[in-house]
Amino acid sequence: MRKLYPFLCLLLLLTAFPQTGKAAEPVQYQNKVDVSILLASSFPMVLNGTYQLVNKDTGKAQVIPPGTTISVKKDTAGVTVTYTGFSGTSAKGFDLQEVSSTKKIAFFTYETDMRRGASTSYDVIHTFKANDTADFLEEITNSQGQVWYRVSAAGKTGWVPFTYINLIDAPSESLTTINNKTTYRGSFFLKPNGNKVEVMNTLGMEDYLKGVVPSEMPASWHMEALKAQAIVARTYATRIRALTNTAASQVYGGYTAENSRSNAAIKETEGLLVRYDGKVAETFFFSTSGGKTANVGDVWRSNQSYYPYLVSVDDPHESSQYTSWTKIFPASTILKSFGYPETATLYNITLSKTGANGEVRGVTIETSAGTMTKTGNESEIRKLFPIPEPKAYNMLYSNWFDISVKRETAAMSVQTSTATTAIETLKGYTVQTPQGTVTLDGSGVSIQTSSGVVSSQGAGISEVIVTGKGWGHRIGMSQYGARGFAEKGYTAEQIVTHYFKGTTVSK
Repeated sequence: MRKLYPFLCLLLLLTAFPQTGKAAEPVQYQNKVDVSILLASSFPMVLNGTYQLVNKDTGKAQVIPPGTTISVKKDTAGVTVTYTGFSGTSAKGFDLQEVSSTKKIAFFTYETDMRRGASTSYDVIHTFKANDTADFLEEITNSQGQVWYRVSAAGKTGWVPFTYINLIDAPSESLTTINNKTTYRGSFFLKPNGNKVEVMNTLGMEDYLKGVVPSEMPASWHMEALKAQAIVARTYATRIRALTNTAASQVYGGYTAENSRSNAAIKETEGLLVRYDGKVAETFFFSTSGGKTANVGDVWRSNQSYYPYLVSVDDPHESSQYTSWTKIFPASTILKSFGYPETATLYNITLSKTGANGEVRGVTIETSAGTMTKTGNESEIRKLFPIPEPKAYNMLYSNWFDISVKRETAAMSVQTSTATTAIETLKGYTVQTPQGTVTLDGSGVSIQTSSGVVSSQGAGISEVIVTGKGWGHRIGMSQYGARGFAEKGYTAEQIVTHYFKGTTVSK
């Protein structure tokens, strides 16, 4: 038998190591959700974690060192990403993937060959350029006293001399700060959208909820209320996959918004969903009901029979500054909402209150420029009464309201059998004309008085006073109501099933 020399033994030992490997593996998220979080022409992203950048046109992946700041912008060729030592453009955009990584990252400061074994006598299987990175796997000293690193990148695993490599500790979790404002977990898709770049955040459901619950409900509230919010928000996201970071779906503040109390509520309710007849329900929520929630068919263009669990229920424990409210609007604001000149005269305003609790579905105004009725769902009605409050989306708090009016000084009076009485309008009165008795309908008729000619519609309205209840669409769970129930000793499941009639809570 031939004797093997020590150096040959070492080489054989090295070649026995696995010589093939995988590229950086993207993290696989449980119950993955995608959330649109930004639309901008250019912005920075600070990567405090281990990521790889994948060009959607070519499929080429580039591992990025932790702590790198990348610049993203939209140009005529597509999306361009740049950082130190790299610039790339893709018409389809880029995936910025969170990757599973070892505890250290090898950062190359100079062009370096990766070989099959820990010696220059082995074949070159890949060449790293300056600023490239790879996963660091292990370190050895070969028989020549040289230090070599085993690394994995670009679909290959091999050996590189340590000379031009810096080892960087990989963060324990990957976090990215966008636009120097909000920090997020997960991965990102940088996709072209018109003349801007849209950022989609991809992550697991439970991590997503960590950014939702404290953004939708104060984390200081009762734990059972927070748990109810977690269950309802999880169910909503399960059904509604076109998610944004605003109230258009549900507010999502990313990692920046996280709080230990709301995180605990999410953990304690992990996987729980609201179900009706065994199927995942539509679970809407809002701030304040005003004492009763609404039937979905009374505020949206929804067929009530499709949603037997989205019905009006009593909300006895709610306490909020929006439980009842009053707003005053000048006549010019109402005229403008209906498309009339603000200089026109507003004679009358009436409501069509067809909801079970008196929710408004239509508003009619009579003016010197004409008569108009506008109908619609709750948001369309609320927009007719704009208020300068961005947090309320600059519209009336709810469509559950009444009105009264303030008029200019009455311009007419009528003689009765007992006295002379000032009146605001002649509408509905009868007058004698050469053609006979006519009942005035308030349109297009003028009356000669001792002081001049006046309209039979009388004095114009100067202000419209709106008194209402609740804040939001009032469908599903009232958040202030949930807090009230929790403070009365109700559990999260009891709270949820109160607001969504006939439902159950389960995984």
